[in-house]
Amino acid sequence: MPRQLPPDIWFVRSNGGSGSYPVTPEGWRLTRRFLTGLIGWGIAAGLLATVGAVWGPSWLVVASALLFAAGAALSAWQFIDAARKHTDYALTYSDYMKDDRNA
Repeated sequence: MPRQLPPDIWFVRSNGGSGSYPVTPEGWRLTRRFLTGLIGWGIAAGLLATVGAVWGPSWLVVASALLFAAGAALSAWQFIDAARKHTDYALTYSDYMKDDRNA
């Protein structure tokens, strides 16, 4: 079993040190929620662009790109904020997995 992390730690530092890697079910859930959010914003933007191209004013096509950009930025900000709050920066993913193999 890998090193026991405190209950509020969901991520460990990536091997390069510039990001976080999910190692608990909560961390993976947060990652899936982020990816689902990106897909949702993409679908909403695609629908808006389709409506603008087929029925509506052409500015809806431009607005759809802005909607996706804003939604993606919001999703990324929430993900990064939560990941930073729940990351153990003293431990890298390699260290975590090495503990798992040595247990």
